[in-house]
Amino acid sequence: MKKKVCIVILILAIIGLLTGISYLVEGIGARGFGGVNYGRVIFPLLIGVITVYFLKKEKK
Repeated sequence: MKKKVCIVILILAIIGLLTGISYLVEGIGARGFGGVNYGRVIFPLLIGVITVYFLKKEKK
């Protein structure tokens, strides 16, 4: 059961990361590197890394 939950969270994190990249590119084009909120990309990436860690930990 825990594995299925981790996979769903990982899929949602990947979708969030992909949608965040488009906003990031638009923001960089409009405001430059300093005026962009990187949280839309970093947060899903962090969630994905943590989820992969839990998946690897569960397999041991």
